[in-house]
Parts: sequence; structure tokens; C-alpha cells
Amino acid sequence: MADILTVTSLNLYVKSLLENDSNLFGIAVEGELSNYKRYPSGHCYFTLKDEKSSIKCVMFSSYVRSLGFVPDNGMKVIVRGKVSLYERDGAYQLYVTNMFPSGSGAYQLAFERIREKLEKEGLFRTEYKKALPRYPFKIGVATSAKGAAIHDIISTAQRRFPCVEIILAPCMVQGQEAEPTIINAIKQLDAIEDVELIIIARGGGSKEDLWVFNSESIARTAFACKKPTISAIGHEVDYSILDFVCDVRAATPTAAAELALPDIYSVNMQLAGYERTVRRQTENIISSYKNRLNLLEKSEGFSTFKNNIRAYKDTFENTEKIIKKAVDNKITGLARTVAARTEILENQSPVNTLKKGYGLIYKNNSLVKDADFTVGETAKIVTFRQEIECEVKKIKQRKA
Repeated sequence: MADILTVTSLNLYVKSLLENDSNLFGIAVEGELSNYKRYPSGHCYFTLKDEKSSIKCVMFSSYVRSLGFVPDNGMKVIVRGKVSLYERDGAYQLYVTNMFPSGSGAYQLAFERIREKLEKEGLFRTEYKKALPRYPFKIGVATSAKGAAIHDIISTAQRRFPCVEIILAPCMVQGQEAEPTIINAIKQLDAIEDVELIIIARGGGSKEDLWVFNSESIARTAFACKKPTISAIGHEVDYSILDFVCDVRAATPTAAAELALPDIYSVNMQLAGYERTVRRQTENIISSYKNRLNLLEKSEGFSTFKNNIRAYKDTFENTEKIIKKAVDNKITGLARTVAARTEILENQSPVNTLKKGYGLIYKNNSLVKDADFTVGETAKIVTFRQEIECEVKKIKQRKA
């Protein structure tokens, strides 16, 4: 007799069979949404059905956040995921990792719903659009590092404005995991202080490939940027929600670089034109002032002014001569006074007195003017050329 299984064992066994079947992994299923409900946890549960059958589906919150549209009952969609079994209920179901509207009508409906929502919130309003810098020297680009978009932008930049620096923030540009990488790339570039402009770019592709750029989260991130933004998604005929939110929409990545950067040759021609204009205007101004000066010199008022200056000059020169003569006379007088007083001082000088034959008498090293000497005392007599030490031998008194 075969082993008896528990219900749990059976369900787990069937689950392993389903999950190990490569044909049931990464499959795409098309059907109509029914009983669609999103719970507070963020998980979504719904039924996918066609004319004859239905299957239960679950889409966890981490995948729901990547949706580029708002699913609704009755909408025809294509889902991607894997088949497995929920062992508690023994119910097999489809675990969805991505969802797209099916058919151009459904895509357009989803697109219009997001566009209408964001437009009502004012995200497309002209007054919020920022002007592009005229001569940006550092541009940020959010795109795939391996795609053609970045090569087109770099080659166009090198041709148009070689002095610009391109900063790449690599990100995925399609698929269920692209949305958070695009958001992160935009935020990184917006946080770099000297990045003057951000280009969000992707080359051409199918509607499904480009659908991520209809993401509401990406649109809100671009709208919140402090730096001006340019969207360059797909080809000229492709429009995304991001195109409406960004400050400028470019038809292609190449067109984005052309819109962002001036043509260096045109700039050089403009500068040369400005130089010629400034030189010509300067020459005209100088010539005009020369003519005005010539007319002014010939005018009666200017002649009177020159005559007045000449008269003032003559007066100044005469006054200068008078002042100079007065100063010279004063100096001569002072010189004579100084000479006379010098002569008086010299005549009264003790040295000159000694030259005349007089002498100075010192007693006890003190100059004697009128003192009594006694016989035997010593004295010193200073003449012009000698000092004489002597002893008093005899004293004769003189009447005053």
C-alpha cells in the first residue's frame, strides 16, 4: 500500500512540480481583469479570465509599485510571472511580476488616466517649467550605460560644444526593475551642485519597452527636480508621461543634446559679430567726442574761457614774482641780522678776550672775579695759549 500523505505534503509536492517546470516560469498570459483589489499592505489580488476560463492571481507590493498605469476591472492586460500553488488553500495561482495593458486601446486608456490625474494636479503647467541654461558646462544624463542614447548624446555634445562635461548616471530603461533605477539616477544628478541640466533618455523601442516612462513615480521625481530637465524617450512619434512633466521634450536623444547645447561655431560667429559691433560703436563714440571737442574749441565761450585762463596765468605769474621778491628780501634781512648778532657774540666771547692778552684767574678751581688772596696761596692763570700755576708772593691793594 502506498504511503499516506498529509494534505500539506501533497500541496507542497504539487507546488514543487509547478515551480520546477520551466514552462511555467516567466510566462506571459493575456486576459481580462476581474475582482481587482489592492489591500492596505500594497498587495493586489485579482482574477484573470477569458471567454472560457479564469485563474487567480496575486501581485505583491514590490511589483505593484513599478506599474506604469492604474489597473481596473474589465481592462484587458498581459501579465508576466510564474505559476505556483498556495499550499494553505491548495489553490494554484499566477504570481504576477509585471503587467501591461493589452492592445493599443488599453495602453491609450491607461496612459490617459495617468495623464489626466497628473494634469489635474498641475504637474504639466507652463509656469512650473524651468528655462534651460544658455551655455551649460556640465550636463547630467540618466540612461543606460550600454545603450545608443548616451553615445548619441556624447557625440552630439563633442560636435556642438566640446567644452561641456557629460555626467552619466546609469540606469535601466525598460522592464519591471527599471523604475527605481531611473528615479535614483535622476535624484543623484539633481544632487550634484554644478550639474546645470538633466537629460532623461532612451532610444527607440516598442510601446511595452517604453512604458516605464509613463510611471507616475518617475514623473513626480522629474517634476521635483531643482535642475531643468529634458525628456528624450524613443523616437519623434513616441510620447510618454515624462514628456509632459519635464521642462522640455526632445524627439530623440540626439535632439536633446542639440536643444541643450549651443553650436560652438555659431557662438564664435556671434562673438566675432559682437566684437565688430563694439569696436565700431566705440570708434563712432570717440569720433563724435572729437568733433564735439573741435566745435567747443572754436566756440566763443571756449575762446573766452581760454582768454580767462591766460589772464589768470599772467596774474598768477606776477603774484609769484612779487611773493618771491618779498621772500628774498626777507631772507636777506634775516641774514644780515644773524651776521650782526654773530659778530657781537664773537666779540663778547671769552676766547676773543683771551686773544687780546687778558687772562682768567682761578682759585681752588673756581673762576675768580673779585676775591682776596693771601701771601703763600696758589692760583691758576689761564691765557689764550697757556695755563700758569703760581704762588702769591706779594699783595698790593687797589682802590675801587
